[in-house]
Amino acid sequence: MNRLKALLYTPLMLTALSLAGAVKLPAIFSDHAVLAKRNGVPVFGTAAPGEKVTVKFNGQEVSTVADSQGNFLVKLDLADFPEGPFELHVNDRVIKDVLVGEVFLASGQSNMEFTFSGAIGLAEAQKLPANRKIRHFKVGNRYSLTPVRTMSGQWVTADSTTLPKFSAIGYFFARKLNAGLNTPVGIVNSTWGGTPIECWMSEESLKPFPVTVKVGNELLKKEQNYPQVFRKFLEDISAWQSKYGRDDIPVKFPGSEAEWRPHTSHGGTTGNGVLWMRNRISISPQEAEKGFQLRLNRFYSPAQIFIGKIKVAEVSPEMAWRNDFLVTTVPGGKIPAGEHEVLLRYFSNVDFMYFPQPHRYGSYVINDKGWEIYREKDFGKPAGQALKERPVHPGGMPSPVTKWSRLYNAMIYPLIPYRFSGVIWYQGEANAGRPAEYAKIFPAMISDWREKFADPAMPFLFCQLASYRLPVSDPGNTGTWPKLRDAQKAALNLENTGMVVLTDAGEALDIHPRNKLIPGERLADLAMKIIYGKEDIPAYPEAVKAVAKGDKVEISFVNGKLLSRTLPDKVIHKSINGSSAKLVRRSPRSSLESFALCGADGKWFWADRAEIAGDKVVVYSSKVPRPVKVRFAYTDYPLANLFNEAGLPAVPFEMSITR
Repeated sequence: MNRLKALLYTPLMLTALSLAGAVKLPAIFSDHAVLAKRNGVPVFGTAAPGEKVTVKFNGQEVSTVADSQGNFLVKLDLADFPEGPFELHVNDRVIKDVLVGEVFLASGQSNMEFTFSGAIGLAEAQKLPANRKIRHFKVGNRYSLTPVRTMSGQWVTADSTTLPKFSAIGYFFARKLNAGLNTPVGIVNSTWGGTPIECWMSEESLKPFPVTVKVGNELLKKEQNYPQVFRKFLEDISAWQSKYGRDDIPVKFPGSEAEWRPHTSHGGTTGNGVLWMRNRISISPQEAEKGFQLRLNRFYSPAQIFIGKIKVAEVSPEMAWRNDFLVTTVPGGKIPAGEHEVLLRYFSNVDFMYFPQPHRYGSYVINDKGWEIYREKDFGKPAGQALKERPVHPGGMPSPVTKWSRLYNAMIYPLIPYRFSGVIWYQGEANAGRPAEYAKIFPAMISDWREKFADPAMPFLFCQLASYRLPVSDPGNTGTWPKLRDAQKAALNLENTGMVVLTDAGEALDIHPRNKLIPGERLADLAMKIIYGKEDIPAYPEAVKAVAKGDKVEISFVNGKLLSRTLPDKVIHKSINGSSAKLVRRSPRSSLESFALCGADGKWFWADRAEIAGDKVVVYSSKVPRPVKVRFAYTDYPLANLFNEAGLPAVPFEMSITR
């Protein structure tokens, strides 16, 4: 090697060696982190194989050597540590503003993911002084076929600017714990909306459940075959439209002869062909100059979107049949400032035209109000041979996110073996159709996480599903959520678990109730009782037995004095727009609602009367002279008003009656 090459090579080589030897820490070890006030708190990461790694934390110093794969791990004893803040030194890495306190893993699907920006109470919380003892880390959304060590995320402290991105439940949980324990609380938020529990489970934990594995394999096969199946469907539907004279027609803007009529119903309208919708929006000078984003949620039909008569977006047949979200940017200079007519032109060959909701233009949200529709062309409902030959849609492609174990691999595995004070969990909506499996795999997931985090008694606190969908008149029409709620209860057979009941905290037409204070604070109460030994925390009223007394049934309850709560006049449909409907009593002569009885024929009837008698509820139905089973709050949206004196709702149940 000549001297010039040596001079060029040496600094490059030193740089490479320096990079190879640099300690790397997971994102969870970053400025503003919270470490658990426990013994044996792991600090881990990677370095050059054989490199010495020294961890220093407020006078405590521990060293180790990276293994042959470059992994290292040391443990700190923090049980008697003050809260800090301190600096965490790992060789030449310095992590600043680290607190010692309680750290919880918040996981599940959208109701735990639900950010404070959409929840009730944000404005009030933003007026409070910044609380540097409440901190939040959102694990970046990612999925993987195999376990990975890398992740993204950033610790932030609670203040008016950061709160909108906090998990709303996580914030209320942390706020109450922080106040009750006077200690820092960190929330590690690893969530993803619309995901079944199997996404969050390791592959090995699913192996004992062949039915679950089979469902996962079928989804995987559908994902792999979907592209060609979908292309064939698009070809077939196009040929069918041409064969039966149902192709789209040239675009012609509605003239003065167009018969517009108000459209107020949510979701869409029956029919097919060509249909127009119109409304009005205002474009600000800033939006006109710089452009704005246009978000129209999912479309289910091909469509074109015009502001004035300028086309700003289009939904192709492929996008429509895939149910894609439409998100596009209208560039600056395309639409002048001022008021404009918005026109949406739909073309559909299905028998129902779905309209995207909500409509969002820049900073403007156009809700269900103010829309008019004009039907330009109506093909009529296909019949006879045309209906017989119409291709059947193959259904949407299963999202890659929702495949078994993929979120565990990318959003739980990278956290191992971080030390948590416990887990808070809100999930189950995506598994409502498979409750029997859930009853088995939910406890299996808890046990597996405890094993993976090397914490056999790691507390696990979870939310039972809140009320959802419209109240029903038939008590035999339970829907799917009551059985999933029962399946969730199966996890209570494990030690150090606790369940929050939320039958009083749902919205009939919004699967994401905006009041996250109730689940957040109830989870905090469970933590205070189960983890921190606060004995005066009340439990939920729970039925323990039902005994026949002639034609009546006597149900015994535990956990506090029973009370009937006055029912509201209305059922909230959506709090975000104030929609509601009159509440219709099912047992109008009774102080308690939501009790039902059935006889040996299996036919269910609402109780004529259900009344509190001490620690019991006495239930009677004239239509069931010899009842064999009793239910309480056993529908998707129960009108349940049985509480205890602590204000906690009774646990839903179905129970056999003894004689």
